[in-house]
Formats: sequence, structure tokens, C-alpha cells
Amino acid sequence: MSTTVVKNIGRILSGNIDEPVLEGSCIVIKDGKIDRIGGEDCCGDVTADQTIDAAGASVMPGLIDSHVHVTVGDYGHRQKTHGFIDSAMHGGVTTVISAGECHYPGRPKDPVGVKALAILAHKSFKNAPPSGVKVHGGSLILEKGLVEKDFEELAAEGIWTVGEVGLGSVKDPAEAAPMVEWAHKNGFKVMMHTGGTSIPGSSTVTAEMVMETKPDVVSHINGGPTAISLDEVDKIMDNTDFALEIVQCGNFKVADYVTRRAKEKGHLGRIIFGNDSPSGSGIMALGILRNITYA
Repeated sequence: MSTTVVKNIGRILSGNIDEPVLEGSCIVIKDGKIDRIGGEDCCGDVTADQTIDAAGASVMPGLIDSHVHVTVGDYGHRQKTHGFIDSAMHGGVTTVISAGECHYPGRPKDPVGVKALAILAHKSFKNAPPSGVKVHGGSLILEKGLVEKDFEELAAEGIWTVGEVGLGSVKDPAEAAPMVEWAHKNGFKVMMHTGGTSIPGSSTVTAEMVMETKPDVVSHINGGPTAISLDEVDKIMDNTDFALEIVQCGNFKVADYVTRRAKEKGHLGRIIFGNDSPSGSGIMALGILRNITYA
């Protein structure tokens, strides 16, 4: 068993919005998992393989970027950038969730091809995580022709996310909603593009379309990059319990509005942070930290 002790911590942040700061100045880690948190006396009887002196620095959980358009490996084809995941890691991000590998060169759009790409991305990132960052790659982009059995097959391969509904050929709620039901039946979490168009072939998505489709996550409610109106934002916030994603590559006025209104409603727990990059807006290595400071 490997044991690491982190001592002389100035502040411990929990990641729990209801109890953001934990009492203690020492963390004991065993086999890669936190064993206990407390004062310096909590680690006094521990024989550590490694001791880290935090020298008064704060300690917090690694950040999650909920909206990254990865392809395969640590390369962003949209901006021709190598090492962007490594750069995000230096900005505190330790977990990345794919919102769909839509920038993959020659991305297949038939059912067999789109499944193959999802499996390739999922397994390649699992086998070789860039700089140790946990990348949940292989988010299925919904295309015409997919059937329920396809979701069963993908779930069996470890796929658990559906990329932004609206990026592929399936856009209308009448066609998307049944696929979302199949996804939910097989344990998937579903994201849905919201707002104006982005990549060529995408379409504007309204609050009504989101409510009819019933995803788990309202992707970039503050725009990706063009946001829906504030009235449309209110409809989603008041009539659903979907997660509300705020992205760095979006509209800051709407991001501020959503955050303030969520606080008023006691719904801050619905907000998640993403970058929405690589994208036409670029790559924001410190985007999640910027989201935190803006909020």
C-alpha cells in the first residue's frame, strides 16, 4: 500500500458548494484515494512513502471541464494545436468530458462510422490519458439511422455520454427525443446544443426544443458562442431540472444572468462549467479557472 501525506495546508476546499471549506491542515492518501482529512495530529501516526509540504497553499479537487471537443490524442484539429489538454491540466483541470468528436477530420456520419469513432476515442483516451488527465472521450453524435441496439452496443463498450444533440444530422426533437430515451435506458448522460449555430451544418436550438428533447445537460446555456434570449433562459431554468452549463467561449452577460438567477432560486447546484473548446473561439487553457472567477 502506497501512502502519501500532504501537510501544512492553508485551506482545504471540498468541491461541495454546500460545504466549500473543510477543517484541517493535513490529508492522508492511501493507494491514490483520500483516507482522512484533519489537523496535523491526524497524520502523526502515519508512515508515509511520500510527504508533501504544502507550505500554506490551498488544496482543492481537480477541476472538471464538461465541454471539450477532443478528437484523438492531445491535438486540437480545429485550431491545429498540440498539447492543449496538457495546458488545461496546468490550469487545474484533471477531468475532461467530450462533448462530441465533431472536429475529427473526415468524421463519419453513418451509424457504423459514428459508433466506431466513439469507441476509438473512448478507448484510446482510456489507454493513453494525456498528461494523466482523465478524458471521457467518445461522446456519440446522433446521426440518422441509429437504432436502440446501437446504444446497447456502445454501453457495453463503456460509452456513457451523448455529445451535443444538434451537431449531427438528428436535430428535430421528434427524431432526437426517442434516441435520448434509448440513451437514458442504457445509462447515458445526454448533452444538447443550445442557442445559435456553431459548426457548419448545426442549427439554432430554442428552449422549447430543449424541453421537448429532455437531455441531461443544457450545453452552453450562455451561448456557444451565440446565446438564447434571457426569456428563453428563464423558460429552461423555470420549467426543467436539467444541468445548466456555462462555458468560457460564450456570452458573459448571459453567464452572469444565469449565475445570479440560479443563486436567487437556490439552484447553484445545477450549474456546471465547461470551455467549449477547441472551437472557432479558440482554446482557453485556464478557461475553467476564469469561469470560477467570473461567477
